[in-house]
Amino acid sequence: MTVLLDTSLLPVRQRAEAVRSAMTSSVAPAAISVAPPAQARISHWSLGSGAELLHHVSSGHRLTRTSRHLQSDNPERLSLGLPVSGSVRMRHRDLTGGDRIGELQLTDLTSPYDFLVDGPSCVQAVIVDYARLGVPVDAARTALPRLAASPMYELVRRHLFELPVLLDRLEPDPALTMLGSSTVELVRALIASVLDDGAWLRTVGTGTLFTRVTAYIRQHQRDADLSAARLAAEHSVSVRTLYAAFAKEGEQVAEWVIRGRLRGAHRELAGSPTATVSSIARSWGFANARHFARRFRDEYGLTPQEWQRSASQAAAGAAANAPSTSATRRTSPGPHR
Repeated sequence: MTVLLDTSLLPVRQRAEAVRSAMTSSVAPAAISVAPPAQARISHWSLGSGAELLHHVSSGHRLTRTSRHLQSDNPERLSLGLPVSGSVRMRHRDLTGGDRIGELQLTDLTSPYDFLVDGPSCVQAVIVDYARLGVPVDAARTALPRLAASPMYELVRRHLFELPVLLDRLEPDPALTMLGSSTVELVRALIASVLDDGAWLRTVGTGTLFTRVTAYIRQHQRDADLSAARLAAEHSVSVRTLYAAFAKEGEQVAEWVIRGRLRGAHRELAGSPTATVSSIARSWGFANARHFARRFRDEYGLTPQEWQRSASQAAAGAAANAPSTSATRRTSPGPHR
């Protein structure tokens, strides 16, 4: 989690402008008014390229996005919001509703809208680029009034409600990355569940292919023969289709594999002070030790040997500074009598 803004750390006179600036950069250009006393805390989690979760605790604010704001060159995005507490009012594409706490709010951020938070509140939202979602803008707009009828509605609502806690509990990889991809897939499935079949639904498969293949890579990162040809064969697609699915996400197959292996080797080096660098490199699928060392340094700014030595020294220092068991017993208060 990254805290984008905490107005409790700012002088009172700076808070309103800080809220406006943070909300403009984190959501999209809009007219923003902030209600006194201009208290806000905005937290952020990345869900992978082109997707994020925002959690906003506020004393009250209003966002109005007009046709003038739509002329900016910001990425085309969609928001799936969930007001958790407080009082809200959403006016978007002449739709009724959107005013109830605990109900999902699907917002096409390429359209005008007016969102009012009246008094102390908590709102969180998954924001996804349309390019990442793989859903046409017109399809999302069609889904807006039908959302509550989806058989997936309650599943997605519960997922979004619990998402911040889940993201904070998970280690960085691989579960965290998979949770981000799964969240985007759930948003896509929610929209698809209330639409008639169309050409765009048949093209969404490239997005799910990317999710399936990256999950497979994480399970087999130590395999030396983890090539594009093997990945394509395992998922019954051509190599060309595989490359296209990764290119759609702004990724390359070989680079994705190498980055995952480097992360694994980085962790193992830190926890294995007596193991040789070459043996760890081989165990993570690197046949060439010099290539491994070069890529490791490019990624982390240290050679593998330097990182292993630094991690070992840090662990030894922590152990030396930790109180001994006997000292803990002597200083711990005894039971009350």
